[in-house]
Amino acid sequence: MSERSVQTIREDSKISSELNAIAEKVLNDERISFDEGVLLYEKGDLGFLGALANHIREKKHGDITYFNRNFHIEPTNICVFDCKFCSYSRLLKHKHEGWEYSEEDILNIVKSYNDKPVTEVHIVGGVHPKMGLQYFASLIKKIKEIRPEIHVKAFTAVELEYMCRKAKVSYRGGLQILKDHGQDSLPGGGAEIFDEEIRAQICEDKCTSAEWLEIHETAHSLGMPSNATILYGHIEEYHHRVDHM
Repeated sequence: MSERSVQTIREDSKISSELNAIAEKVLNDERISFDEGVLLYEKGDLGFLGALANHIREKKHGDITYFNRNFHIEPTNICVFDCKFCSYSRLLKHKHEGWEYSEEDILNIVKSYNDKPVTEVHIVGGVHPKMGLQYFASLIKKIKEIRPEIHVKAFTAVELEYMCRKAKVSYRGGLQILKDHGQDSLPGGGAEIFDEEIRAQICEDKCTSAEWLEIHETAHSLGMPSNATILYGHIEEYHHRVDHM
């Protein structure tokens, strides 16, 4: 199905020879180059990109799509960092404009889903100086006591870097503590754009690209999977997006 879709689009006269060459590589399981990735951003339309992506998806996983049922808990929007793009967080000096859930509040949110077929709880929020490593480790343990089977995906690398630094433990040590208390995986937030020049302009006071990647690599070595997000559509250019991916 996907190959026929790709072929149909390739036969469209609007598709350039350059894009056809990329499609040929994708269909032949060849890796595209950095410059070809930039070209896809510059000249590839959504239908063309979608057909190529679906071809790869079906080749890897068949004609199957996976979902989970999750709910989000955001413990606070009070944050020590001052990212230029963020309209969500409130700095400590503006904490009267924000919120800060108590442990009881958070556990009550978990209990409110007791009669719902959820499979995952996703916990991320502002980086609050008083919500540290041991606080969150204890919280995860109590969540697991309420819902032992639920998958806990929690804390961006930005949150984890600050937690470990404040607790004076290594990334491995901090992640091991969280895993021992029931954390199962990491979300992909905080990656933004990995280019350091762009990062310096939009979020210079939080963890670097290298620190973000080190935290995720450490999590993987402990058997904690993760994903990665990308923040685009601000001051970055196409080549920054390809570099990030």
